[in-house]
Amino acid sequence: MKKIFFHVDVNSAYLSWESVRRLREDSKAMDLREIPSAIIGDPSRRSGIILAKSSMAKKFGVKTGEPVNISRKKCPLLYTVPADFDLYVEQSNLLMKLLKEYSPNVYQYSIDEAFIDMSGTGRLFGEPISCANRIRERIRLELGFTVNIGIGNNMATAKMAGEFSKPDKTHTLFEDEIEEKLWKLPIEDLFFVGRKSSMKLKNMGIYTIGDLAKMDIEVVRKKLNKYGEIIHNHANGKDGYEFLKNKTKNKSIGNSMTAPSDICDTKNANLAILSLCETVCARLRKRNMKAMIVSIELVDSNFNRYHKQKKMKNKSNEVSIIYHEAVILFEELWNGKPLRHIGISTGKVEGEIFEQMNFFDEISSKEEKLYKALDSIREKYGEDSVQRAVFIDNYISHMEGGTSKKKKNGIIYL
Repeated sequence: MKKIFFHVDVNSAYLSWESVRRLREDSKAMDLREIPSAIIGDPSRRSGIILAKSSMAKKFGVKTGEPVNISRKKCPLLYTVPADFDLYVEQSNLLMKLLKEYSPNVYQYSIDEAFIDMSGTGRLFGEPISCANRIRERIRLELGFTVNIGIGNNMATAKMAGEFSKPDKTHTLFEDEIEEKLWKLPIEDLFFVGRKSSMKLKNMGIYTIGDLAKMDIEVVRKKLNKYGEIIHNHANGKDGYEFLKNKTKNKSIGNSMTAPSDICDTKNANLAILSLCETVCARLRKRNMKAMIVSIELVDSNFNRYHKQKKMKNKSNEVSIIYHEAVILFEELWNGKPLRHIGISTGKVEGEIFEQMNFFDEISSKEEKLYKALDSIREKYGEDSVQRAVFIDNYISHMEGGTSKKKKNGIIYL
């Protein structure tokens, strides 16, 4: 039995989801997808960038990730809407619920895309193309937005198939279609090849995906190491490695923040780290998981990136422990230059298992009970209902980096 994978990707997700909400509230409302429009981050926190744009905005040269002021110079009539991550999480959950009606093996790759292992479902849902078209139609009619669906014999080909042309289309990239459909495309269209990588490949004389596919694997491996092997496999229609399975096993949980102004002192840096640890540990607890590795990433005002990680003695999801390790890493890594961005991640994340207890576990148990109570309160009254007093009137939120911030009245300070 040949493997069949679908890759489902929402077209202009944030913009589409905002449009759907507006049209449901008022059927005569302006459809953001039909005008030059964009979803933007919060300019007051230096995240005032384009997060999603309409096809009309794209025609003016508006690009995802660029500052809003630059986009407005290209498109003076650009209509902008602030991001609403609560809405995006809600719509993403509805999409995943629908997809799981077709297969128990749905792997969410990001908030707006997922892979579905459809192997062996032909007798239930028919041929892959007709099944994919029915899924697209259901999503359009029931959820109000459109998706592209790519079909392939593995995840990599399904992903690349979905990128051929948009919106609201189904494409295939099976083994016997690789040469015809894939090899003629420019090398930057290959899955896992970015702007910098494409420049390096072009310097090697590789301009199309076919150029890379036909090149001797030993030459590619010698020039680009393991990465070269991965993209060479992609160019030949093979999975480079089990990228998705590694991702969906929740082996890493992290969060990051871009500060509204440069962080120049240890006090504010530690506050930012504490805030991120609160968010990360809350996510770990929600999944009943613990981490073995803590890592930190710093980006200075000149956009230079620094990264460091360490392995802990025992797995943990406790704020005090994760924070302590993160601060040590920060002190070892920071060179004193102003920081615009800080990220905290945990690795080797696994479900909680029974472990041999020691003398200090009583202290650990008390913190665990405390945070279970806090999680319960936040679940009922909102994330901001309980927070540390150190964050009162501070520009750094007590739980930075979260994508869902449903807030309710009533705050208890710890």
